[in-house]
Amino acid sequence: MSLQSDIISIVTDENAYLMRNDVKKESHMSWIMAAGLIVNAAMGAGLLNIAKAYDDAGGITVSSILHAIVVLLVIGAYAILFVCCDKSIASYEAFVLVKCGKFWQRVCSVCIILYMYGLSITFFIIIGDQLDRFLTFVVGEHYCSHWYLDRRFMIIITSMVLVFPLCFSKTIKFLQIPSMLGVLAIIYVVIMVPVEYFVHPPKDVIIKKSPDSWTDIFLVLPTMCFSYQAHVNAVPVFVSLKTRAECVKATLASTIVLICSYCSVAICGYLTFGITIDHDILMSYDPKLLPVLIAVIMVAIKTYTAYPVNLFCGRIAIDSFSTSNKESSIKRRVIIVCLWFFSTLVGAVFLPNISLAIHYLGALAASFIFIFPG
Repeated sequence: MSLQSDIISIVTDENAYLMRNDVKKESHMSWIMAAGLIVNAAMGAGLLNIAKAYDDAGGITVSSILHAIVVLLVIGAYAILFVCCDKSIASYEAFVLVKCGKFWQRVCSVCIILYMYGLSITFFIIIGDQLDRFLTFVVGEHYCSHWYLDRRFMIIITSMVLVFPLCFSKTIKFLQIPSMLGVLAIIYVVIMVPVEYFVHPPKDVIIKKSPDSWTDIFLVLPTMCFSYQAHVNAVPVFVSLKTRAECVKATLASTIVLICSYCSVAICGYLTFGITIDHDILMSYDPKLLPVLIAVIMVAIKTYTAYPVNLFCGRIAIDSFSTSNKESSIKRRVIIVCLWFFSTLVGAVFLPNISLAIHYLGALAASFIFIFPG
């Protein structure tokens, strides 16, 4: 049976809005912009944590093999999703609906909501960490004595100004320019880590040659999956492209950028600090170095631009539970965005760090690569 027949037999009036045949008529984006959106969605906290994952897995050799396996599986999962471009399937959960039925579509939607919600909190925590380092450099260690420089206050104010206005977009195409800005910002970090390694060669660094226990290999899988998971974000991007060939170009381009970025940061970062590497690689550097300060600012910029993309996918997943056969009204969109934004903001204010969050998110990320819809 063809995919078109599957769609006709499964999609009813209750969930027909998930199949947006009008998407291609509304807007197109170039495959380069699409690749930028995918990179911006995938690269973030994983880039800061990948070097520590190499240490946990037992060194560069073992980690590189595991890394290669994960990349092959990630590309395979993308290949399954290319059909979304042909049939104007508007979201990841809609594709699961077509291939697996209503029940698994509901399960997938819940997983997406949990993942995107946790990721949104994590992004705000990352923003807070970068603001702390920036203010420590500029003002000094006692900057918290000023209420207007307090971490919680700064997260709220900067996010309200820079993130909140971008969260109400009807289509993901609106976010392509901020996403490209985020990609350009994070590329600085990708360049800085190897440059620091070659310009200031480390001395007496202890590096693992093998894992402490064979089970350590599996412990880093969540981080690896988290670092590449953009499958949920990719479906709305694919449906905005004209042909499957453009989907392939966007996927290959974004994957190559991700591989080069993660490998350079992981290998050079691990060779620089060895077993003393921090969960956040920037924490391992001297915060008084100007290149490190610039990297901190770049990570913050990237995170500001990535948050709206994840909220967009979370909002679509919430909409999938609606019984309406129309797209979200402006009123419902505003309500979802406001509740999502402010609740994740509150969560980030009271959570201390991202290390535990990454393992939780990595487990969900693995489900989007290995389970839905494969």
